[in-house]
Amino acid sequence: MKETLLHGALWLLGQLPLPLLHAFGWVLGHLLWLTPNEYRRITARHLDLCFPERSARERARIARRSLIESAKAVCEAPALWFGAERRLRRWLDDPAALRALRAACAGGRGAIWLTPHLGAWELAGFFVAQAGPLTVLYKPQKGAADAVIRRGRSRFPQIHPVPTTGGGVKALLGALRKGELIGILPDHDPPEESGSRYAPLFGIPANTMDLVSKLAAKSGAPVWFVIAERKSWGRGFRYHLRRAPSGIGDPQQGPAALNAGVEACISLLPEQYWWSYRRFRRRPPGDADLYARR
Repeated sequence: MKETLLHGALWLLGQLPLPLLHAFGWVLGHLLWLTPNEYRRITARHLDLCFPERSARERARIARRSLIESAKAVCEAPALWFGAERRLRRWLDDPAALRALRAACAGGRGAIWLTPHLGAWELAGFFVAQAGPLTVLYKPQKGAADAVIRRGRSRFPQIHPVPTTGGGVKALLGALRKGELIGILPDHDPPEESGSRYAPLFGIPANTMDLVSKLAAKSGAPVWFVIAERKSWGRGFRYHLRRAPSGIGDPQQGPAALNAGVEACISLLPEQYWWSYRRFRRRPPGDADLYARR
């Protein structure tokens, strides 16, 4: 029952025009900026840590925009998952980026596509799936939300979500061995038992997955970043493709190369990054909690 109600509510929201959904996000993001809350505090803390060379005024500008863009990401998700397919296809129409995507996937070894929490990251997977079958790793949610979100993310038959479990990882490797595509969000703070190591991100040690490096080493597949940039005023999206730094398939240097690629993507569109996520929650032994109230 809960799943049906949630799906119905999101379906209704998904029929609204994108400019209106982004307007809702603009209002919500401004409220988050104007009122004391954890999202605003963590966003400001991250920008102080990651962009100390920028002025306080510039960091505040990025923080305000980031809260707005993050709220837009939440508000646009129903349209991406359950809105009209014709409209979704129009948002995926970027001929130059699509040519680059197909060229990147043409080697016959499959490809690993990385999408940080930047821009319309929910849309980036749909874009990549235009080049072939795509297996995407996702973190299962609690309750009815899991089935609904999974349904939305797999609305195209060539997209296959798999959970962040041992079975899910095996499915990723199996897809690469068949010459297919896989998708991973590379900027989570992974559980220690999942395999990770500390590597610098904006000069700060960050607990970083080694899954991408292992998959690249085992499969020989190329690794790419893809970003779906959100245009202003609900005018749609544009796509950016970047080859991952060299060394990403090396067991020792891979996590550092992964974070270097994430940094480059964030630096392209810092206002559209999800700065409110506690990326540095786990710390190396002896390091202080970066989120403690000062």
